[in-house]
Amino acid sequence: MPPIRLSPAAPASSPVAAAIPSSTVAMLLADARLPSGGHAHSAGMEPALMGGATLAEVPALLVARATTTSLVEAGCAVVARHAALEDAGLLPVVELEWAARTPSPAQRDAARALGRGLLRLATIVWPESNVLARLSAARPYPPRAVVLGAIAAASGMTALDLARLAVYDDAASAAAALLKLEPRDPAEVTAWVVRACAAVDGDVQELATLTRPADVPAASAPQSEAWAEAHARTTRRLFRA
Repeated sequence: MPPIRLSPAAPASSPVAAAIPSSTVAMLLADARLPSGGHAHSAGMEPALMGGATLAEVPALLVARATTTSLVEAGCAVVARHAALEDAGLLPVVELEWAARTPSPAQRDAARALGRGLLRLATIVWPESNVLARLSAARPYPPRAVVLGAIAAASGMTALDLARLAVYDDAASAAAALLKLEPRDPAEVTAWVVRACAAVDGDVQELATLTRPADVPAASAPQSEAWAEAHARTTRRLFRA
């Protein structure tokens, strides 16, 4: 048998990286092993448990977050994608609309930390994207939602896939954190994630049509915000937020 010769890996700037199918990009971004810092973020789960939420309430909490915080994030990501494709000068406006809908400083800080991690990855995978390079140089770093939108634009991901990714990633991050904080049957927790995503899929399809920053939904979650602020002041925690 002749020896197997492996082709050298293509550089990140090659057409191979530019032609990654958008479905593969969506799976990549939804992978908990992604080196973006998401593994240190519980999507509100640790603050909720520390604030007094019970395990019996977790399925409802996942649905509540999906219908509030996650929809805001998904809507901002969709509009950021449109801006990155049509007029990148609108991205700061999208960020302002996101900030107006995210009143908790702790949640804003966590979202920017996640955005920074995603940008580090994105500028390596899509070095040809001027929008991602511009966001990477911005200070403070843009939030997760804006960066996800820019990645979707660079990779050719559809608005609908992006919106679903934003909601799923949030629910899956919370579920992964729960398994570290209160170990239980992972299959059961996965079913909770599926139900949370299904509960908002109709909303997600509507969000995918958004193009204007002002049209992003403003669904508040005051209790979650209060938990996040209390969590940020404690020194005994596993997750940033």
